[in-house]
Amino acid sequence: MGSNYTAQMKQNFKVEIDKIDYGNFISVTGLGATADITDDIGGMDKNARKIPGKVKYETLTLTRNSDPSDKVLKEWWKTVEAGTPEKKAVSIVFYDRSGSKEISRRNLFECVPCGWDMSDLNSQEAGAITESLSLVYERADWG
Repeated sequence: MGSNYTAQMKQNFKVEIDKIDYGNFISVTGLGATADITDDIGGMDKNARKIPGKVKYETLTLTRNSDPSDKVLKEWWKTVEAGTPEKKAVSIVFYDRSGSKEISRRNLFECVPCGWDMSDLNSQEAGAITESLSLVYERADWG
């Protein structure tokens, strides 16, 4: 860490779906990944070596305040319900503390919805209705 290190603010992000900015997302969860580990016990060395194998990505969940006029997530989910899931690219773009300069992005490829959810409705409570779309994806990189 250099002397200029400034913590990145977790609210400074945006979501792009097929390169279109959808700035109304309020949370993104599941950006993690793990690799299967196997023991390599070959050769003359008596010690096993740990070898990373296949990478498994977590299920990504995008949540936003529901906008009845914007049907992008619902239409994408409908492709799954119809049995013809549409694959898209999703990018999570990270911004500096001021929220004006892009500092990195996580690009997710071959994304397919695996769940859609809407917040509970209750006439006794105030608050925005949210919708969430869960996605699985085949590969990712840092851009």
